[in-house]
Amino acid sequence: MRPIQAVVAGIVLSAVAVVGCSRGESPTSSFQPAASAAAPAAAESDPVVVAAGDIVCGTGTATATACQQAATSALVASIAPQAVLLMGDIQYENATLNDFNTYYQPTWGAHKPITYPAAGNHEYQTANAAGYFDYFNGVGVQAGRAGERGKGYYSFDVGTWHLIALNSNCASVGGCGAGSPQEQWLRADLAAHTNTCTLAYWHHPRFSSGSHGNVSAMQPIWQALYDYRADLVLAGHDHDYERFGPQNATGGLDQAAGIRSFVVGVGGKEMRGFGTIRANSEKRSSSALGVLKLILRPTSFDWEFVPVPGHSLTDVGSAACVVAPTQPPPPPPTQTTLTVTANADAHVLRDSPFSRYGTRTTLLVDGSPAARTYLKFSVTGIGTKSVVSAKLRLYAVDPSDAGGRLHRVSSTSWSESTIRWSGAPSYTSTVLGSIGSVVVNTWYEIDVTSQVKANGTYSFALESASTNGADYRAREAGATTAPRLVIVVQ
Repeated sequence: MRPIQAVVAGIVLSAVAVVGCSRGESPTSSFQPAASAAAPAAAESDPVVVAAGDIVCGTGTATATACQQAATSALVASIAPQAVLLMGDIQYENATLNDFNTYYQPTWGAHKPITYPAAGNHEYQTANAAGYFDYFNGVGVQAGRAGERGKGYYSFDVGTWHLIALNSNCASVGGCGAGSPQEQWLRADLAAHTNTCTLAYWHHPRFSSGSHGNVSAMQPIWQALYDYRADLVLAGHDHDYERFGPQNATGGLDQAAGIRSFVVGVGGKEMRGFGTIRANSEKRSSSALGVLKLILRPTSFDWEFVPVPGHSLTDVGSAACVVAPTQPPPPPPTQTTLTVTANADAHVLRDSPFSRYGTRTTLLVDGSPAARTYLKFSVTGIGTKSVVSAKLRLYAVDPSDAGGRLHRVSSTSWSESTIRWSGAPSYTSTVLGSIGSVVVNTWYEIDVTSQVKANGTYSFALESASTNGADYRAREAGATTAPRLVIVVQ
């Protein structure tokens, strides 16, 4: 049984992904990049696609930022593609519907009829990415061009290619791990389509030399794509341009079956420098805004970076699509998700060093007046299994520009009924992770996989240097929004 499809301007939209169909074998071609000195020309039947992320400035963007969304939008118009792919952070800073209408619509909004977006973290600065879905789907409309609300992942065909938009805001879509709703949907979608060539795109890059670096949360998604021999992955988030050689599921160079990837976070907002240069990075630039032009041929693809006027960057090339496996890929290892709610939580205040707040329904984190939150979890159920990932999740109920920095607390003997600022247990100087700006009624998470390896009791402290404090729900407010560890084992 094939998915129900609709054809719009030569683009096939998949309404459902049906499990049970096997993916056909691709032509016997190898995945070898072939550099070219000139931009390749598209045959009349070969679709042209333009891609970019991190695009339109808006309310709250610093006035000194040299935003060029109008210039990049003009590039799209000059290329005249069949489709425009957006890799998140489409509308800064908080992606409200008003900002989409005020800033995005007069520029990139001209391409809305052929635009296929993926959400970034700035889209979720408005609770549940409501402004994003309202703009692309329609106000209050459940499903549309941006996918279904609460999911934001969907697929469609352009020419002979299968394209998949994914949501890397994992905490907002039920996770990105093996067995998560999105990962299961992705595997079903890949199995249900027999296209020779496959392209996937999202916001947070699995591999990046930019300031944010590699995003390990997307590993199971990359694994699924590699299992089904996808060809190309696009991302944004880091405000730079970077091209990687074809890589396998663990980031090793794989010329025969690897996935080539690009970071294209230069769609209009400011550029940023690089951090640690990652393996297999072939081309990098943080000095040119622009868009990535792709020509999707039946068994290959061509790429060309097109910079805005006044910026200079040349990157042109082509690669063949990967040979699909002759047998269906093996299923991923069986994984189990353990959800452990806090068995103790409390905040302490420096201005009230002898007061106790363990019975409050809200946890406070602030730099001035100083407030610190302590969390304790008793973990069972791991046993002899291996921990794949462990995430601390907190439910925000007060907005802030900085949600806090997490530290490990060696002591696990403290009690929420007696803990106070005076005599509160010390924490390590190492920051395990941090939460950026937060909005109300939204989950936020910090990766604590490095700390949680076995059954036992784990204690953490959350502090902040920001004078704009953040508030989170305590366990006393009820199990639905209580602090929790979400641990995946196999």
